Amino acid sequence: MSDHARTSDVPDLLAAFDSGALLRPDPAAPNLVDAARAVAASVGASDLELSPFASEIAASLAEREHIVLILADGLGMEMLEREADARTLRGNLRGELRTVFPSSSAVALTSLATGEWPARHAITGWWTHIEEIGGPATILQYRRRSDDRSLADLGVSPEDAFPAPSLAPRIRRRSHFLMPHQIADSVYSRYVAGGPAAGYHSLAGVPGLIEEAVRDVGEPTFAYIYVPHVDNEAHHGGSESNAARAAMLAVDRLVADIKAGLGESSAVVVTADHGHLGVAAAERFMIRTAYGIPTLLASAPSGDARVLEFHVRPDARERFEEDFRFAFGRHFYLLTTAEAEELALLGPDPLAPPTRRRLGDYMAISRGPAVLGFQPSKASREALQQRSHHAGLTPAEMLVPLVVA
Repeated sequence: MSDHARTSDVPDLLAAFDSGALLRPDPAAPNLVDAARAVAASVGASDLELSPFASEIAASLAEREHIVLILADGLGMEMLEREADARTLRGNLRGELRTVFPSSSAVALTSLATGEWPARHAITGWWTHIEEIGGPATILQYRRRSDDRSLADLGVSPEDAFPAPSLAPRIRRRSHFLMPHQIADSVYSRYVAGGPAAGYHSLAGVPGLIEEAVRDVGEPTFAYIYVPHVDNEAHHGGSESNAARAAMLAVDRLVADIKAGLGESSAVVVTADHGHLGVAAAERFMIRTAYGIPTLLASAPSGDARVLEFHVRPDARERFEEDFRFAFGRHFYLLTTAEAEELALLGPDPLAPPTRRRLGDYMAISRGPAVLGFQPSKASREALQQRSHHAGLTPAEMLVPLVVA
């Protein structure tokens, strides 16, 4: 298929950006990369390119004796705006940020850890294609998706999996990284922390752990706390469920308790990796062999339920575009990787070579709430049945708060 003859979904996607139905990643708007660089600069990381917004945030934090950064996974701006009882978070709201795209935990957490856009850091979704294994890995768990084998057993080093360096080694304060105890010693947690991270068993105990870590140290400190509770509950019961609301209020109490324990010389910064958007049964789709699409692929798709990335056999690209649009074109935009790069969807920089290789040939982006699965396995079907998802470009997924208490 010649370039001039092929159908392009770019005009429709641009129209969705213009209407506000979808949000374009924009380095000129306050964003998650700004927040990552601002906090890192405030705790001593040098040689970071800062936007005016990031410079302002960094300057406001730099004189604080203790700086605590909390990443509340899944806490979207829309969720916070609905919750009047989250008084600490709402009362200290600095503004809203655009997260990175795909608005997936693996992608955004890596931008927070590195201060880089996804175009540079090469983590492209919850399932990221890894060349060394010829297919997708559940990258935060450091396991091959198809059989759950450890990437270490398959000869993939952490440096191969995560090519962009973490900012943690550049911090010039005494630092403490707190993760849920189940993941504190994971490959990814060690990558983010630049070494061992401490584990916590309950949010209620975290303020005490922070106070104990910084008490009487006699020097400025930095602490990072990863909190997955809102995301977990939103996936399970929906972003408006009582359980998701309770998880949000638990984050609110956490911020208030840490601030009370550390005093006015401290700053507690809270942001999120993405928000959430619910999905109805009629908006869940599965790629099945009846469509013929799997036979056209060089490997299983990567990405996420609202953003899929396809490596297609070189001789099958025309057929793939036709079949995909016939089956899913009403619910998903289909872009070539070159089009995604031209639109700067993964950030303002050109795609780094590892990013380009991992993205493959095509990217399918949900037009709204629709989600798409690939493997008709029990685990994949259960994941697709979650009440709420993210990774897409809707405002509910893309806008997150920036709180400075």
